[in-house]
Amino acid sequence: MSGVVTFSDLKNAHPAQWQAAAEDWLSLSKHALQAAEDIRANGSRPLQENWTDAVGREAAADLKDVADRLEAGGDVMRGITMVLDGLASSMEYAQRTLRHALDLAEAYDIDVDENGNTSTRGEGVTSEKLTHLNDVSDLIKEALRQAREADALAEPELRTLMGKTYESDPSKALDEAQTAASHTQMNILSAAIPDGSDPQVVRDWWAGLSAKEQRELMRAEPVRIANLDGIPESVKLDLRGRDGKYDRVKQVQWALDHWDDTSIDKLDNNCTNFASESLKQGGVREKPDSGWGPGWSDDSWGRDDDADSGWWDERTDYSKSWGAAENLQNFMLQNGGHEVPVSEAMPGDLIFYEQAGDNEHIEKGNTHHAAVVTAVTPDGDVKYTQHTSSRQNVSLDGRLHATEKAEGEQRVRVVRVSPSWY
Repeated sequence: MSGVVTFSDLKNAHPAQWQAAAEDWLSLSKHALQAAEDIRANGSRPLQENWTDAVGREAAADLKDVADRLEAGGDVMRGITMVLDGLASSMEYAQRTLRHALDLAEAYDIDVDENGNTSTRGEGVTSEKLTHLNDVSDLIKEALRQAREADALAEPELRTLMGKTYESDPSKALDEAQTAASHTQMNILSAAIPDGSDPQVVRDWWAGLSAKEQRELMRAEPVRIANLDGIPESVKLDLRGRDGKYDRVKQVQWALDHWDDTSIDKLDNNCTNFASESLKQGGVREKPDSGWGPGWSDDSWGRDDDADSGWWDERTDYSKSWGAAENLQNFMLQNGGHEVPVSEAMPGDLIFYEQAGDNEHIEKGNTHHAAVVTAVTPDGDVKYTQHTSSRQNVSLDGRLHATEKAEGEQRVRVVRVSPSWY
């Protein structure tokens, strides 16, 4: 779909076709990445080790180039998958909104012509009829806006990605092309949500979604949904956390706003510092040191208000659980939190990488990285935000192969924080 999306276009669109295309591109991406891995394992590495003369080095270099191109192509194709997934979901939501508008029109005795124009049936126009007419008309306009914005975002991004399928640099394909595609996917999903200027449109839109679609958008765009006038308060409470321990929406909002804020980088590696700070900004209370101060005991979590950088400050201003991934993971699991499957991740959960494969610098079983889940797309792709290196709303599944290529096999653990100390 390209150009201006009409009433007829939206009514007769088949989002399942975009979803099928996304699945095809995902399959191609996986095959390309597997081929790159196979070439490195069975071609370029053995050549480097066993054929060390000039001819062998040239052959190894040629195979490395082929593997790099396949890996880069796989990451670009994964980006295409993301955009198509976002487009398919957003068009489904827009169609659902349009169908709900047409259902309301039927219930209110309102006619809708082939161009989406509305008119009342029967004699006379009462204030009630006029209200219903406006409600239906506004909902149709909202459905068309959703579809048009999604289409306008997807079309140029897909064109850009298609022009990069011959990229030869895996790092550029991953950090530039796939990251941009991930952000476009999130923008497309965001376009499926009303701007909130008319709470009645929001109420009608939300009521027209299925329970499944509501849950999908709550996981994909928790901040937008929680701050939208017209969304039921019970939904907002679900997003923020019914136990009242802390506000998961504020935590996610802070992470998204500060993903590239280097002013908080006080430690040598700030991935866990960033995750801990997101929890604090969301309202998680510190667990103070029960012993003597200064300093923090092993069973504490927090930082001093004037925490600074430096060897001494790291030991006196921060608890061990604040800035080290394994310590934070274990502390939260031992103090009310619990691990959930990646498939059940929710915004506000923490992601930890535990070393499962060989790495001369990281011991097996060691948890060495932390990040914050900031979204989960309708197709189940977990998006995370982190520091060191700074990234916002990037794909867990889309980036895992690069992490494992650099550091060895990883066990990804998702921890849901639920403080038990207050």
